[in-house]
Amino acid sequence: MTVARTRWLTVLGAALLGVQPVAAQDLRFGGFVRLDRRISLVDPGRLADFYHVFRPELSASFEGQAEVVVSLDARFYGLKARSAEELARANRHVRSSVTLWEAFARISGFVVSPLDLTVGKQRILWGAADGLNPTDRFNAYDLSDLTDFTARVPVWAVRGEYYATADWRIEAVWTPTAHRPILSPGMDDLVGGAGHGAPPGPATSRTGHFETPSFGLRNSQYGFKVAGGAAGLDFSASYFDGFDGIPAVRRVTFLSPDASGSTPMFDAHVWSMLPRIRVLGADVAAEWRGVGLWAEGGIVLPDGVEIVTDVVTGSDSLRERGMAIEGKAYATWTVGGDYRFRGGWYLNLQWAHGLFLDRGAGQLHDYLIGKLERRLLRETVTVSLQGVVEVVQWSNWSDHAGYGVYPKVVYSPVDNVDLSVGGLLAGGRGDALFGHFGDLNQVYLRVEVSF
Repeated sequence: MTVARTRWLTVLGAALLGVQPVAAQDLRFGGFVRLDRRISLVDPGRLADFYHVFRPELSASFEGQAEVVVSLDARFYGLKARSAEELARANRHVRSSVTLWEAFARISGFVVSPLDLTVGKQRILWGAADGLNPTDRFNAYDLSDLTDFTARVPVWAVRGEYYATADWRIEAVWTPTAHRPILSPGMDDLVGGAGHGAPPGPATSRTGHFETPSFGLRNSQYGFKVAGGAAGLDFSASYFDGFDGIPAVRRVTFLSPDASGSTPMFDAHVWSMLPRIRVLGADVAAEWRGVGLWAEGGIVLPDGVEIVTDVVTGSDSLRERGMAIEGKAYATWTVGGDYRFRGGWYLNLQWAHGLFLDRGAGQLHDYLIGKLERRLLRETVTVSLQGVVEVVQWSNWSDHAGYGVYPKVVYSPVDNVDLSVGGLLAGGRGDALFGHFGDLNQVYLRVEVSF
């Protein structure tokens, strides 16, 4: 084994084990604190049960060729005291969660100079579109905040990037297990109940069961990507073999022990799992006279998922079978562009065919997304309005469509401090995704400090 290879293996192993073989030349501490309060518009005056975030990050570089990054995600929910005793011990009744967010070591010139290696929990961003990326499949969605449905969660992975030339790069990624999605409470109903059979009577309870893929090499994920540039274009082609980030329902059981009444009451049990998919992807981006343009698409090859629906009333039972996901290929894509005008105006337009809950041939919705933004008062105030129009059926769009409106005003009195007021207004008809968000219409007040 060469001396260079031995040195880099030592640095990598030491970084992962927390041992420091050489003194860090550049040690940096940063992150942000975000305080967030949500006010419901459905029930005016009610404070929504949202969370505050503290995300510190520590990074260190070694000899300019190795870097280690570690960050935490701490979320603190509002206090809900139900008695004077609980109020007196408030620190014991504030719900919180602390998660290791990112933790990776990156080495430039690993073994050979054109190869960069990154090992650990990391964000693997694929695609050229602005947040709506059909080829971005390794990181699970973080849907806990529906004012930002493009957020993702870092994933444990090994990532190698080989720079063949100054313009061409080959990338390989391997994750040892299927990722775990983070869903908000409101999203659970969308995943579990919508469109997969309704109880024949009122439901008294609903219980969800999630089947986690077993740990093993056969449930690992991997992908390859080739990226390059020529003639003013940046483009890439990729392949992903892994799991969809959103669960699919495979079984629903409605139980009514007592069938004596005229209208039996049912208990619903829903079993879901992560379906296996393969994605052939490509994207291209360019700039023309100051206009940024991009297009990205993927051919999804899913494993078929059968759904079984059982209705049990007393001693009688009825079973139906169908397909939650057809094992047929389908295409999803995003095209768009942006431009910054003189005077501080910024415009961003995208057309996405299929979002995170749209799966299966003929089941993808269209989303027309626009964002208009302007900076005012020496760029201390930013006013933005983002809107989404969802079309389920173009032939009858008035009865099968949805919408989302996201207004926001940000005031930055000093560097690294943002005071924001914004909101979410959503609705829809038919099978529109945004129709399910109407109960979450809200106004938010936010203070974010970066350090």
